[in-house]
Amino acid sequence: MVSHVPDERLVDVMEGRGAAHRAHVEGCPQCRARLAEAQAGLELASGAGMPEPLPLYWESLRRQVGRRLDEEAAGRPAFWRRVWLGPALAAAAVLVGIATYLPTATHHPTPAPERHLPAWSALPPTEEDEGLDFLRAVAPVVADAAPAAVCSGVAECVADLSDEESQALTEQLRDAIDEGKKL
Repeated sequence: MVSHVPDERLVDVMEGRGAAHRAHVEGCPQCRARLAEAQAGLELASGAGMPEPLPLYWESLRRQVGRRLDEEAAGRPAFWRRVWLGPALAAAAVLVGIATYLPTATHHPTPAPERHLPAWSALPPTEEDEGLDFLRAVAPVVADAAPAAVCSGVAECVADLSDEESQALTEQLRDAIDEGKKL
């Protein structure tokens, strides 16, 4: 299995970095094509014009950022943060100390019983599956069209069909479907 250069490293190669991957890109036609496609996209993007926002946008942005900073500063002054920080750290240290020196219990808790989820299937119940009638009707046609060779399953038998046998099977299935529609 050939390991190609990932997209992130391909960008590095395109920008002149990633010498380790450059040799692979030069020798691999797929990676070379991806690199050419990335370079064409970069050229297209760099040629696209981006309009400069109006001066009103920058002024509005400045005011909104300033207002949010003022709201945050008014809501939580730095003084109160310092006042509460010391006692909070002291309380945390006391709790850690108590938890460390408390005697541990000698009994072991009994584990909770395992809960088993009921089985689930994406297939509908047999009595509600409308596709089963079709499969029952088509099964003899597939069996008749299958080659005489021993197969471990229908998929293997169908995969081993020649072009002519595959065409004959297709025609027989179409006929069986048409007969099923007439019923």
